Amino acid sequence: MSTLLLLALVGAGFPICTASGYTGYASVVYAQDQFYVFWEDQRRAPLTGVYAARVTKQGTVLGPNGVELFTDSIGYRVSAAWDVSNFLFVTREHC
Repeated sequence: MSTLLLLALVGAGFPICTASGYTGYASVVYAQDQFYVFWEDQRRAPLTGVYAARVTKQGTVLGPNGVELFTDSIGYRVSAAWDVSNFLFVTREHC
């Protein structure tokens, strides 16, 4: 089991995702008065997915273990951004 931890938001580490399989390469965006965490997730290995969860400023994870946004056999290393009305996440393709 792998645990995705978010460390810097409230001064102590706490789990965002405790689903089985590898989780990592998190990207955190602050928007709409909360944090949005996007990460690479292999709970459906051999496929790799991008999952996301919302986290309050107090450190409460809304939707523990995240919501699946995208799954493919080639994506990894997630980056995310917010433009005041839309989120954008990107993932690299294995070369």
